[in-house]
Amino acid sequence: MSSKLQLTTLAVLVSAALPAQAALYKVVEVAPGVTGNEAYGTAIQPSGNDASCFDSGAISATCEGYKLAGETRNRPDGFSYREEVPFAMDNSFGYIEDDYDGFEDYCFYQLGYATCEYWASDRWSSWYNETYSSNTPNSLAFIEGSAEKPSGAINTVINSLDPSGQPVGNFSTSSKRNEAFSAVTNSTLTSKAQSRAWASDGTYTVGSTSSKSGISGERYYYSSAPAIWSASGFVSIPRAGGYEVDGDYYAQGSMRDFYIDSAGGKTYGVGYNNYSDQHMNATIFIGNSATPTSATWSSALIYNAQVDISGDNINSNSVATNINKNLVVVGQAKRSGGFPQNGAASNRLFIVPDASASSINASFFYGGIFFDGAGGEMGGINNFNEIVGRIDSENHREYDGKQRRQRAFIYPYGMTPKTDSSEETAITARRAIFKNKAWLLDDLTNGGSESSNNNQYRIYDASDINDAGVISATAVKCSGGYDSTSHNAYCGDGNGTEKVVAVKLVPIAGADASAIQPRSYDSTATERQGAGLGFGALTILGLFGFMRKRIK
Repeated sequence: MSSKLQLTTLAVLVSAALPAQAALYKVVEVAPGVTGNEAYGTAIQPSGNDASCFDSGAISATCEGYKLAGETRNRPDGFSYREEVPFAMDNSFGYIEDDYDGFEDYCFYQLGYATCEYWASDRWSSWYNETYSSNTPNSLAFIEGSAEKPSGAINTVINSLDPSGQPVGNFSTSSKRNEAFSAVTNSTLTSKAQSRAWASDGTYTVGSTSSKSGISGERYYYSSAPAIWSASGFVSIPRAGGYEVDGDYYAQGSMRDFYIDSAGGKTYGVGYNNYSDQHMNATIFIGNSATPTSATWSSALIYNAQVDISGDNINSNSVATNINKNLVVVGQAKRSGGFPQNGAASNRLFIVPDASASSINASFFYGGIFFDGAGGEMGGINNFNEIVGRIDSENHREYDGKQRRQRAFIYPYGMTPKTDSSEETAITARRAIFKNKAWLLDDLTNGGSESSNNNQYRIYDASDINDAGVISATAVKCSGGYDSTSHNAYCGDGNGTEKVVAVKLVPIAGADASAIQPRSYDSTATERQGAGLGFGALTILGLFGFMRKRIK
């Protein structure tokens, strides 16, 4: 083994001197129980009023017992199994209908990579399989090792788990590309040509419906609308502007999450809606009743994240992804390929501290691990205002270059305008565990009694977090451990095989800020060679740009 990748004598001595309980999280791998080359964690079971798993008296069995939902993959999605339209922005279907050339054009005009031929080939092959070939199942969903397959399902995704741990998502069949499923069933919903479900409280579910099935002759050229439903009521949210069809562009909208403010007599939803010029803009939906299906709904544009800023299409699309009980909203805005920032047409992450404010403005993450123009993917937010997702961990130029690597993060945001003052002590104490700042999660899994187990994983994505602090995530695994504890350590001197696995990050009871031992970087390590990356790792690198959308 190359000596440059060995732990230095100093590092060994420092490691030996650390407290036995160093690190904030234990990495718990979850076996999918279904076939697939890769496994991804997509959601974690809500913890309700349970105690924080950081508490010194937290019970390990309880904290490790929160169920993780996930999915497997054998190949990248050609057209996301979740989104209303291809690449979350192609509302004219102009890219996707042009087959391989369309994929390459999308990459060239909206991502700008120097590797678009490879990027397009990988995804076109998957889309070809679905549309022109055998449509071999690719996304198999599971909850803690048990398959979750609705009747007739081909591909299934789980977007969240409701308070009872029931899955919320959508699946494809031979007659519909997307059909919503959750514990809340509604006859109006099932009559729709397509539907998707994103979040549910067990009584109400939110998502979207579409005007065509997305199959065969109805594969393209359809509109979509945000929706909320109960067992007895269904509401389709009207467009905020534009037309159902305007030239080659079709209206699109989706509600991704919601919160019922019973005391205030309102319901707040988040997602995106259709605006003038058929722009897909991040939106806060406001219902004037705490009974969502009886409410009159309006749409509030999230400024700074919209497509058109001062007459230029700065962003290609944007979406608000989550809202919590403190009315904190998080989301993402994809920088247009024609207006890259800091060398990348990135998917930038934002926060709106108060959904009820008279002026709704997005503030993009900046400072610390969030450098100017950093791109990523929003995961979720809990009621402690702790935000998770993934973010660029490299800042080289992507435009006319290669994709940046990304890693999972946690951002303890702290108090916000609508956070109840009675919860200030708890939120402040939780934030102090993280030294009041954002971290790459790999820095919080290093050292102490869990170090040997945790060093088998580098956390790529964090998709969800519950109030107990347990995180659903996806990791790249090197069985037996990486060659060192550094961020960029090799697996088997660059010849090992890495695997993409679903994991839970479980807080270590009693851990506090003193347990944090950031990982170092091997300064002499060079770029990994393909032989050192398994199929999963290569695919996961390809997924870096898939959700990030030069104007065509």
